[in-house]
Amino acid sequence: MTPTLGLDLTPLAGPLTTLQRLEADLAARFLERDDAVRTLLVAVLAQQHVAVLGPPGTAKSLLVERLAARITTPGSPTQPFVWLLTRFTTPDELFGPISVVGLKRDEYRRITRHKLPEARFAFLDEIFKANSAILNALLALLNERVFDNGPTRLPVPLVTCVGAANELPQGDELAALWDRFALRFMVGYVSEAAFPRLLRLAALATPPVTISATALTSLHQAVPQVAIPDPIIAALAQLRTELAGKHIVASDRRWRQSLDLLRAHALLEGRGQVEEDDLTILREALWQTPEQRSEIGRHVARLAHPLIARAVELSDQALSIHEATMAAQREPHQDDQAKMQAAVEGATRLKTVATQLNRLVEQAQSQGQKTDRLMRMHTQVQTLRQQIAELVL
Repeated sequence: MTPTLGLDLTPLAGPLTTLQRLEADLAARFLERDDAVRTLLVAVLAQQHVAVLGPPGTAKSLLVERLAARITTPGSPTQPFVWLLTRFTTPDELFGPISVVGLKRDEYRRITRHKLPEARFAFLDEIFKANSAILNALLALLNERVFDNGPTRLPVPLVTCVGAANELPQGDELAALWDRFALRFMVGYVSEAAFPRLLRLAALATPPVTISATALTSLHQAVPQVAIPDPIIAALAQLRTELAGKHIVASDRRWRQSLDLLRAHALLEGRGQVEEDDLTILREALWQTPEQRSEIGRHVARLAHPLIARAVELSDQALSIHEATMAAQREPHQDDQAKMQAAVEGATRLKTVATQLNRLVEQAQSQGQKTDRLMRMHTQVQTLRQQIAELVL
């Protein structure tokens, strides 16, 4: 088999380094939003759309606005188009008012200035409340990047649209809209472990990292050139078969879209060809329900990085131990001795989990594999363990 040659990233070293710095900067400014930042940047690189599910007050719109503002055009940051949809939202609000001058000429067209058809980035809150009056135009704009303005079909400059909602779409009418979002992720309120840090979170003194629209365009042009080796194609075929066995089926179009997501993820990692680690982004691409997302994550992890798959299981186990221990402390019918016993048992079990995670880190190091994600999970478990240990002291 002829080895696949990866894309030479030397000409892209500057833009790519800047984008990686931008990712780290945003992750530092948004607590427990590393995965959200990574997913958004992959979407921007792949020029795909993202659906974000989560309750109000979880920084969904703020993150999109800050990301868009980091992409600078000559002399100014990019301004995203931001709108809250309701069932009463009119096409004028999204696409612009009807031109009175045009009507006098027997032309039905809209004035699209500062509206969605002219936006490069968009955030549509409560996206699934879109009514039928705007749904068809929105579907064409998202999928085909065109807008029918009267008799003229116009291309739109939209790079990425983020659609936010508090819950999954209901009904067949919204199924097509849901399918337009190549990536889907969920956000919640910060964890109990991170809540004290949230209260003390202060603005960073360092200036925000920005990237020029020209540099971003050069990365857009590079994405289709990132190589996908035959073993990755074989892994995708295996994943499709395994998921079908769990009654999880994605459309052929979504699988095709996933190729660019893999390429974009590899590029963001600084590689010119896709590797097994890049398969992790598919956890945010192939699901229809939150339960499926968890199942897909387990299958992807086993294919992409068996050590990380085991670490994820241990991390989930640690969270369950922590939650059960803290719940026991809040139980009004438990006496102090029972609460102390629960804390001791919780701390002991978390110590065991931390030890197992540390062994996985050592194993990854001995195999020459990256350990960043393993180390983060180990640190998180140590933080949970410290919280429980403080109950004992």
